[in-house]
Amino acid sequence: MTVKTDKEILEQALARFATEAREKFLAGIREHNPDGSRGLARMTLEQKIQSCKEEVIDLWFYLNAMEEKCRE
Repeated sequence: MTVKTDKEILEQALARFATEAREKFLAGIREHNPDGSRGLARMTLEQKIQSCKEEVIDLWFYLNAMEEKCRE
């Protein structure tokens, strides 16, 4: 097993993020804004903050589920 350097980890993570983030964002557009009448540019600051809060809540539950799995 070869141990990757921090730079290799960085480059791999960034490349993966570029691909996966693009696809996830496009899927969100198809689901939530297919006709272009809504979207980030049209959201108020308050709506963006609320969306961020909702994402953090989801993340909390994902992390808790993973933590429980690690304890098993």
